[in-house]
Amino acid sequence: MTTEQHLQELTVKQERTQTQLDQLSSRVDEFVFHAQRLFNKMGEDVEITKARTDRLEALMLKMDRNYEAQQSQLQEFQRQTQEFQRQTQEFQRTTGAALERIDRVLDYLLRQSGQN
Repeated sequence: MTTEQHLQELTVKQERTQTQLDQLSSRVDEFVFHAQRLFNKMGEDVEITKARTDRLEALMLKMDRNYEAQQSQLQEFQRQTQEFQRQTQEFQRTTGAALERIDRVLDYLLRQSGQN
């Protein structure tokens, strides 16, 4: 093989290597493009998820406050119910005592009217 043939072979190999480098460069560029697109999409998804998480946390705090308010209202209702029951029992006791006195007065008056 002559020097000129070696140079031609070297030139062909160099051109083939350059073509392969160009193809590889194109593929790397495409890979980088898709990787960036995926990272951007993942970033958007993370932002959406964070926003939803923040809203969920706010809702949980609101529900917790509502639950505490309802607990307080329930305790007040129970206190009022107990007070009502106490007053009802007191009313029944005093009404019963008054009815017994009225009954005795009526008996006394009936006996008095029967003796006259």
